[in-house]
Amino acid sequence: MTRQTSTNFQRLFSEYLAPRKWLLLAGAVFVTISNLCSSLYPRLIGQSVDLIASGQAAWRSLALNLASILSLTIGSGLFMFATRKTIIVASRKIEYELRRDFLAALERQSQRFYDRMPTGVLMAHATNDIAAIREFLGPAIMYSANTLTTFAFVLVFMAKLDVPTTLVALLPLPAIAWTTFRIGKRIYSASKQVQEGYSELTRTVQEAFSGVRILRAFVQERHESSLFANQSKQYIESNLRLARLQALFMPTMMILVGLSQLLVLVFGGYRVLNGTLTIGMLTQFFLYIGQLIWPVAAIGWVSGIIQRSAASLDRFYAIIDHKPELTYPRVSIHQPIRYDIRCQHVFFHYGDGRTILQDITFQIEEGIHVGIVGPVGAGKSTLLRLLARLYDPDQGRITIGNIPLTEFAINDLRTIIRMVPQEPFLFSLSVAENVRVGNPAATEQEIIAALEAAGLLDEVEHFPQQLATIVGERGILLSGGQRQRLAIARALVGKPRILLLDDALSAVDTSTEQRILYHLRQLECTTVIVSHRLSSVEHCDNIIVLENGKITAQGTHTMLRHTNPFYQLLLERQSIEQFYHVPPSTSR
Repeated sequence: MTRQTSTNFQRLFSEYLAPRKWLLLAGAVFVTISNLCSSLYPRLIGQSVDLIASGQAAWRSLALNLASILSLTIGSGLFMFATRKTIIVASRKIEYELRRDFLAALERQSQRFYDRMPTGVLMAHATNDIAAIREFLGPAIMYSANTLTTFAFVLVFMAKLDVPTTLVALLPLPAIAWTTFRIGKRIYSASKQVQEGYSELTRTVQEAFSGVRILRAFVQERHESSLFANQSKQYIESNLRLARLQALFMPTMMILVGLSQLLVLVFGGYRVLNGTLTIGMLTQFFLYIGQLIWPVAAIGWVSGIIQRSAASLDRFYAIIDHKPELTYPRVSIHQPIRYDIRCQHVFFHYGDGRTILQDITFQIEEGIHVGIVGPVGAGKSTLLRLLARLYDPDQGRITIGNIPLTEFAINDLRTIIRMVPQEPFLFSLSVAENVRVGNPAATEQEIIAALEAAGLLDEVEHFPQQLATIVGERGILLSGGQRQRLAIARALVGKPRILLLDDALSAVDTSTEQRILYHLRQLECTTVIVSHRLSSVEHCDNIIVLENGKITAQGTHTMLRHTNPFYQLLLERQSIEQFYHVPPSTSR
């Protein structure tokens, strides 16, 4: 176990276990009483055996011993139940806190984090890893306390019976400790491989489910099945390696315990023949060794849990400790008086060494509409992400009302700015619930108004259940244009002061597009529209031409159509499309 893992265990104890120390202490007391009860009845059994062996058994004494054994057994069970009600319940509450903190850590992360971290891997962290940590906090702690107290009581009672025989019974103990240490190290390594394999398998499955339409369209089912089969085979093999190690542990422990019984039988039997021990005392030794079988076996089981949880704990804290690249103040230092946007000498790259935006400088006055056009890869979508502060620029600054974006609290910023991407994400909920994501307090009338502004209300009214119609996973039951317009409605229902549209009208026809743009012009908000179609931006007060990450021209539609070669090329393409009536992509 590495030093980092030890540090993580210390943090786990201080951050999650310490607040429940009294509950855990109560559990330790209960398990101690339970094991004390179970350690007393072998003594009564031994006494009963000696009474019977002497030929002078008193039925009253035997009945009293029997009642005492029954009472101790019931007491042991009741206090073990109380142990579970304290330690196991505490572990379940801590599991909730782990999941809560894990989700909070994910919510703090910037877009760059999710660019690098596959969704399937995060799903594995949230399920398998936290479950493994919970097993350590519950069963592992409980059975560790059970093992320690059982050993303590059993050794004391055995020593009271006969010290030499007790020492002989404990001869295999060093071998048990050595075996636990050696196999435990290998279990840790195997557990880490299993966890990593599970993450990779989950990632593949998640991507296959999300992209099932693409896989079918390109007839990649066989390739994906082969990939999944290979990863499943590797995962099975790593699980089998772990299972073999765990399976090796239990028989080894049983052999060593059996060796202890054999030594007691030989040495203890010799002392019985010499009259040093009685048959009842030897019986007690066998019963006590029998009580050590589960604690000894639990050493291996708990060792496996600890090793698995150690690997999971490292991965858990790697997410918890990941510092978000974007930080926000708790409250905005100032509230803007005007909602104009200024972008001053902005540079940006994604980390591959290639600069996406270079020296971007412009100003957007409050309430006006601005279009951004340019070839594929020019940096248009990246610029919108910077305006929404999904990323921070490498150099330069972006302000709203002369206040840098970095000084806005996240809730305030997300209320002011709403962004609609070209490929919107919809939840497997109803139309109304998807719109209400933009404003949980929105009334039905506000939802209807937002759908009307987005040009979708007429179609929704013809849906089977209208606003209550379920759109399917990622909006699969809607066309591409309907998904885009539903996302626009979701943005509008929050009444943003700044609206960013990233080619969000690419899948709608021209007449619907013009109807949506008309509604947008009636809104009192600053609007920035990225588009490959000039019909989406020709009405704008200002149009920015972006090429190779640089602003090469700015002006109105009329100005650019006469002065900018790239804009003229776009205009010619649009004319050809309109002539041949090339429709936008609206396939389901």
